[in-house]
Amino acid sequence: MQNPPGTAAPNPPGTAVQPLVAAFDVETTGLIPGVDRIVELGAVLFQGEDILEIFDQLVDPGIPMPRDAQKVHGISDSMLRGMPSIAAALPRFLALVSKGTPVAHNAVFDVGFLSVDIMAAGLEAPDGPVLDTRILARRAFPGRFSYGLSNLVRDLGLEVTGVHRALADAHACRLLYLQCMREGGVEKLARSCGEPLDFTAHAPRMARTAAALQQAIAAGEDVEIAYRSARGELTERIIQPLSFSCIGGSVAVVAFCSLRNERRTFLLDSITMMRTAPNPRGTSAP
Repeated sequence: MQNPPGTAAPNPPGTAVQPLVAAFDVETTGLIPGVDRIVELGAVLFQGEDILEIFDQLVDPGIPMPRDAQKVHGISDSMLRGMPSIAAALPRFLALVSKGTPVAHNAVFDVGFLSVDIMAAGLEAPDGPVLDTRILARRAFPGRFSYGLSNLVRDLGLEVTGVHRALADAHACRLLYLQCMREGGVEKLARSCGEPLDFTAHAPRMARTAAALQQAIAAGEDVEIAYRSARGELTERIIQPLSFSCIGGSVAVVAFCSLRNERRTFLLDSITMMRTAPNPRGTSAP
């Protein structure tokens, strides 16, 4: 049985002290950090099976809610009217997340959005790496068809009420984290997660990439990118960005690729460099 929020059961003599962990989630107006906006924040601070604190807050994004986004999470303009701005809501949210090891599902998405607003508000980001339950689940439960949060919740029999709302998904992330730890152990799984993700480096870079791609799409301009494939191969190419997409919970750009001479899809977090193309379409090198 869980203890009331704000309390934790004492550890039995001889048992290891459980770490403090803060599972969090955001709901947004769209897929692209730096372009779309946060509309809801949810977080759960826990220690083992014990829930210590929760945070649940709708946020006024300052723009109308797109119909496609509302179909996903059910958050309407009327629900957001009179809610605080993201700058007003962030300090309490960050205070909770900073108390434990931050963890999110497909964390690059949530951290990308949060990083943009943390920087804009001049706030201090939480220290240390952010764990990603999507990556942890791949290590703990290999060979599954889908590692989307709702599919993992269903397949692993996790008891979660609600879907695609920030607090409900934060609870789902908490339960998935605990299930992964039972399967593999935090140290073993975390060591295999690759490049650490945090609020000050990788995610803000992806947000800047998204904003630059959005500008290129609007202007009809080509860009040159360096792209690391799933096999680790790094290539440089000129692309014509056309639109954004989502693949397995990760943000991608659909573009015409001059290297392959065809339309292809590129994950934003695999783009390691981007700059204006040296020879825009319609011109030739001297």
